[in-house]
Amino acid sequence: SCRDDPNLSEESTMHAHTADRARAALLAHACGDRYGAPLEFVSDATVRTRPVVLGHWTDDTHMSLYLGAAILDHGPGALDPDRFGLAVGEAFIRWSRDPLTPHTAPGNTCLAGVANFERHRDWTASGIRHSDGCGAAMRIVPLALAWRGGDLLEAARISALVTHAHPNALEAAMAGAWLVRQILETGRWDDATVEAAIDGLQGPWNRGGDVAMSLRAALDWVPRHEDWLDEAAIPPGDGGWRCGSALGLAVAAALRWRDDLGMAVEKAARIRGDSDSVACLAGALAGAALGTAAIPADWLATLPERQSIARLADDLIALQPSS
Repeated sequence: SCRDDPNLSEESTMHAHTADRARAALLAHACGDRYGAPLEFVSDATVRTRPVVLGHWTDDTHMSLYLGAAILDHGPGALDPDRFGLAVGEAFIRWSRDPLTPHTAPGNTCLAGVANFERHRDWTASGIRHSDGCGAAMRIVPLALAWRGGDLLEAARISALVTHAHPNALEAAMAGAWLVRQILETGRWDDATVEAAIDGLQGPWNRGGDVAMSLRAALDWVPRHEDWLDEAAIPPGDGGWRCGSALGLAVAAALRWRDDLGMAVEKAARIRGDSDSVACLAGALAGAALGTAAIPADWLATLPERQSIARLADDLIALQPSS
């Protein structure tokens, strides 16, 4: 019978394993956001040692949840760019009006882009051209759970463009989403995965930015085996406030401590810069590679809206056929 077919059993096991890692990517993203939140504006050496009291997550997770809702509003099947761009804009309007939003430290560029969209309903022109802040990159995980290939890259570009029109913002969103998806599909997280993303950024994904340089610097830093991330070593050297350094620092942490999700997140958070955004991206990469069992149990046990986040991940995964 079919239920005794070993090939079907193996396929089901592999699918369940991939689904667990996809769920872990979104959960670990929220855990990293939450861990980094109290360290975000610590600019002196105490950021390395200061005790962390876990509270609520920030706009990184909040916008990701609303982006996930936009993806579900778009529905299954091939990407319809205009339908998706409008869905993202409308979801972000709801985000901007959510009573929780003022308490999650929302970024000025995200708010300004959403306000532009609300006035004109034009997702192609609402993004702030001069800003390459990390707001466009911090929220990419839901995209990687729902799409693959060219649809994923275009969805990432559109999702960034609603709020951020700078070339670096578009490139970081595309590269970040692609990295998470590649880890989920291959089960591998290594230098070669990042090299492939650099190739993409220097080729068909290039939008005139320099995010490839940030990822290259991350690869160059990892073999130094330092105990702390070197904010200045990852261009543009601002500690993750801009999208290139945010993604580069997250990649560096997730590769340097690739077998220990908790350590990767902590090291990503203990920087002089945008601690929550770097830590959430590092958590997503590590979660995609290692699965939910790698997330510290106490982080998961106290994560606000944990069940809703896990359910969103499952709903997004279900949009994509398994073959």
